[in-house]
Amino acid sequence: MTKRVISNVQEFLTIVEEDRIFQIVNVELLLRRHPPQAVIAFLQQLRSDYKKELSKLIKDSKTSSRVNELVVMNFRIKMAINTIKNAKEVKDAA
Repeated sequence: MTKRVISNVQEFLTIVEEDRIFQIVNVELLLRRHPPQAVIAFLQQLRSDYKKELSKLIKDSKTSSRVNELVVMNFRIKMAINTIKNAKEVKDAA
């Protein structure tokens, strides 16, 4: 996995707010220690956990700001997964 791909994936998993920077996951570290497929599986499990939490939260309080946070994190994780898969497909095709 190239540094450019890893950087793109990390950008999806980093949230920049006015007063702080929040990494959902440090994917660079994960990809150094584990194969891409294992990282994808981990991200899918994390996304599944966030989806479950979102479902419960929507049942309790649709107006909670946490709903927005979970939607954003789910989207960002999905984009990171897609980026890793696309890079892996390009590598496998070469």
